[in-house]
Amino acid sequence: PIHPVDVPPFEKLTSEQKNVYTLIVKRFLATLTKDATAEITKAFIDIKGEPFVAEGYRLLEPTWKLIYPVKTGQKEIPELHEGEKARVVSLKLFRKETKPPKRFTQGALISEMEKLGLGTKSTRHEIIRKLYSRKYIIGSTPIPTATAFAVVDTIKPYDISKPDMTAQLEKDMDEIAEGKKKEDTVIKKSREMLQKVLKSLEDNKHEIRLSLRKALTLQNTIGTCPSCGKPLVIRTSSKNRKRFVGCTGYPSCRVTYPLPQKGSIARTDRKCEQCGAPIIKIGKREVCLNPNCSTKKG
Repeated sequence: PIHPVDVPPFEKLTSEQKNVYTLIVKRFLATLTKDATAEITKAFIDIKGEPFVAEGYRLLEPTWKLIYPVKTGQKEIPELHEGEKARVVSLKLFRKETKPPKRFTQGALISEMEKLGLGTKSTRHEIIRKLYSRKYIIGSTPIPTATAFAVVDTIKPYDISKPDMTAQLEKDMDEIAEGKKKEDTVIKKSREMLQKVLKSLEDNKHEIRLSLRKALTLQNTIGTCPSCGKPLVIRTSSKNRKRFVGCTGYPSCRVTYPLPQKGSIARTDRKCEQCGAPIIKIGKREVCLNPNCSTKKG
């Protein structure tokens, strides 16, 4: 892990460098202290036959939290006794819906891969980098693209989609390194597994091809052409390899729009009220695709 090795000349550091150094020092020192202890209180309260629950959190021994404070959002509740009657001060009614679980962060994704036995410490980051470079995920918090969903849906019936096979291969290789298994035995077993998987993919290659092609077309579709009504898709120029948006009605319809050459691009399924061109999302910004739109003048 990263740890401090020297005291830097603070007067020569920028505020950003000072913050990074301080964070590393605090985090490192916190790892050397005892575990913090806390008391969690749960009270069951009856208000006219309706059950309510109140939870409280009280820090008893802060230890490392004195060095590296962490906000928990939990509050302490007053001391209560069984059978005690309390006065209702106020009532608030909230209408809420069950929220879906949070998306994986890159860190959570790496932790899940480790739990499933996928990859190694040195390869997991590279696996995620490839997912980005091949457009399976986009955004700083990984969001799967239409292609990713299509690949998963397509290969779901086959063993190649399950983590078990990859995890077993990783385990076998570790056991070869530890001298617990012979290389020839593992290679033979791996070949048999892969041959079985490849045969099932080969037998269904037509369906797989159609499914992936449909997903790629959907992922690259930005919206509807304001001129002819056909889909507008992201294309790459054969001359300069630059990306742009073109109408699928070409050559009858020659509507094209330029695109920035960096950053993720996503459709919004909305049209510009001024010119009718699709509104797209570039990074976090939403803009009209038409560079000559009146919304971009002035």
